[in-house]
Amino acid sequence: MNISHSKKLTMKALTTSIIFFISFIFVTAQAQKLTPTPLEIVNKRMDFYNQHNFIEFIKLYSPDVEIYTYPDKLLGTGTDNITSIFKPKFIAKSIKVEILSQMYNGNYVINHEIVSENGIQTKYISIYEVKDSLIRSVKFVRDK
Repeated sequence: MNISHSKKLTMKALTTSIIFFISFIFVTAQAQKLTPTPLEIVNKRMDFYNQHNFIEFIKLYSPDVEIYTYPDKLLGTGTDNITSIFKPKFIAKSIKVEILSQMYNGNYVINHEIVSENGIQTKYISIYEVKDSLIRSVKFVRDK
């Protein structure tokens, strides 16, 4: 009877360990899914841009985001700067973006884009750096 009781305890401990392990794997997988990739962040930005949803659009940027003309001419910093540029355009619904092509590597997403504002189109290569699920910097290569 002692051996049988011991086997039951061993089986119970093994079953508990397996359930714990499976739960751990499931929770870890779910946590990884909850963290969007840099590509997903940039694509959300494009969706909110075209929806003129400024509230969700601005949430994707780091508070101290840096905006450049490629390679290193600083145009502005911070979400206040972005707000002053984009909020009026979103309210007027005067802008939209079309992604022609896209590539990514690690924290960087590079888009070939056409931005339309009041019917005028401008081509860009936009280089987005994403850290901690926020856009940290953007470098624009403008069509000349």
